[in-house]
Amino acid sequence: MSGRRLETGGLIDRGATRRFLFDGRWYSGFAGDTVASALLASGVRVVGRSFKYHRPRGVWGGWVDDPNAIMDVTLSHRRFPNCPAATTYLEDRMELRAVNAWPSARFDVKGGLDVFRRWLGAGFYYKTFMWPDWHVFEPMIRRMAGLGAVSTQVFDDYLSDQRHASCDLLVVGGGPAGLAAARAAVEAGQDVLLVDDHDHAGGCAYRMGTVERRAASLWVADQMAALAAAGARVLLRTTAFGVYDHGLLALAEDRGFGRAPRLWRVRPARTILATGALDRPVTFAGNDRPGVMSLDAGLEYLARYGVLVGGRLCVLSNNSHADPAIATLEEVGAQVIRVDPAKGPV
Repeated sequence: MSGRRLETGGLIDRGATRRFLFDGRWYSGFAGDTVASALLASGVRVVGRSFKYHRPRGVWGGWVDDPNAIMDVTLSHRRFPNCPAATTYLEDRMELRAVNAWPSARFDVKGGLDVFRRWLGAGFYYKTFMWPDWHVFEPMIRRMAGLGAVSTQVFDDYLSDQRHASCDLLVVGGGPAGLAAARAAVEAGQDVLLVDDHDHAGGCAYRMGTVERRAASLWVADQMAALAAAGARVLLRTTAFGVYDHGLLALAEDRGFGRAPRLWRVRPARTILATGALDRPVTFAGNDRPGVMSLDAGLEYLARYGVLVGGRLCVLSNNSHADPAIATLEEVGAQVIRVDPAKGPV
């Protein structure tokens, strides 16, 4: 499975090119891309390695659900370790390195460990390297496993300011359900705060294509205009990460790569969680290899970034939710075969 950028589609700004370096090679993307979408659009299949056997890993998810693409990112001589590629927005001149891989994710000299997986079971090192002293081997073993290295740089300007807010209703999630709930509440006279962790509200609306028989982009734009006209507050690129005593909710507002997030302490009278759902994987031998991806993620990259993740696709699904997704992928030129785990090819 090799991705490519379509000539049209997505929420990216195709007039603003972003060049970036990944594992020593230059690629390009657009403003609005994430690191993961830009790599997929450039045809990059291997974006990381597993932390123990150093098996190759590709992009699995479209947002916070992706566990594989983790980068050390340097921008303007400032390094930040362990940045998730699927949620890190691309900036011009970014320098990216896959963690736990040398010299690159595509060719990792430690990948040979996978040949010995039969003898390297869970906890084998605690049993094998006890003589003469575990502490002799421990530093080497820890260097071979794990994720990125902690940065030793200190940024004096990396300071997180704090804001306090209250509202009648806090809506977490700016998808179709969250937008509809926020609009109904604000038009009924309530003080509404809507938060969403993407840079564009709409959630799964873009994957759906249409909402209430209208193009998703137009429907979302209408909801956002109505919220603004009625006085609702909207925070994009903001993650709700905790609920605490006395009804306190904590939010982290992303102010751009390299800047400390802004912390919001919000005390709403009521809260609606409209955070959507994540695609659950169907497990099979080799399901962690590059080229295996969540179906929702494939639609997300297509709808938000104009990236077709592959020209020839096999969709493994045991429910009817795959049918509209397959139709969408076929509309943009993909050849799709659907397989039911219980029945075989459909």
